[in-house]
Amino acid sequence: MNQIEKNYRSIQKTIAKIIDQNNHLVEPPTLIAVTKRRSIEEINTAYQLGINHFGENYLQEAIEKINLFKEQATWHFIGSIQSNKTKLIAKHFDWVHTITRIKVAQKLHEYRTSKIQPLNICIQVKLDDDDTRDSLPINEIPQLIKEIELLQNLKIRGLMGMTQPGSSLQHRDQCFKLLKDAFDDLNQNGYNMNTISLGMSDDYQLAIQNNSNMIRIGTALFGVRKSI
Repeated sequence: MNQIEKNYRSIQKTIAKIIDQNNHLVEPPTLIAVTKRRSIEEINTAYQLGINHFGENYLQEAIEKINLFKEQATWHFIGSIQSNKTKLIAKHFDWVHTITRIKVAQKLHEYRTSKIQPLNICIQVKLDDDDTRDSLPINEIPQLIKEIELLQNLKIRGLMGMTQPGSSLQHRDQCFKLLKDAFDDLNQNGYNMNTISLGMSDDYQLAIQNNSNMIRIGTALFGVRKSI
């Protein structure tokens, strides 16, 4: 058994234990293997273990991998989006988790051909006032959803969130609950979303307890990334 398989089995056991201990949880979340700066060999090892959702931050690096695994895998763009990259993102990816602006959504819609399935979209939510990453305050989400709903080549699936590196588990728990409450409020007001994209290698357990059904795992699966 190689190290990636050992790590994956450990993650599976951890998830199963969390679900068993929390009555409000029914199914395990979708695990997105974060493959930035990972080799084709590592990705293939994960795929052979049954993982078929992969996440990439960097477009150019991702395209070669996607071309090799396109028919077998679902690809998620989880990095910051530059307007000049939207054409290739719309062409190659199945999901985009980092939408914060209608301008970017409109470009993705424009470049996404209607001959294939709509591009699945998550809106990146601002969970911490001190976070400088591109994200959308909760009170601005309804307006963005209304505008995106007019774009037939996009399909809004849910919300994505990240906490700041190094923040305490207590703080992360508060942030995760904030996103879950926003998700519930939006659905109660008629928005039909089904995805909470929340949790990474160092906090996915806490995210699952807060109803995340899509976790993004890199280091916990593949090990510490080699510097390049």
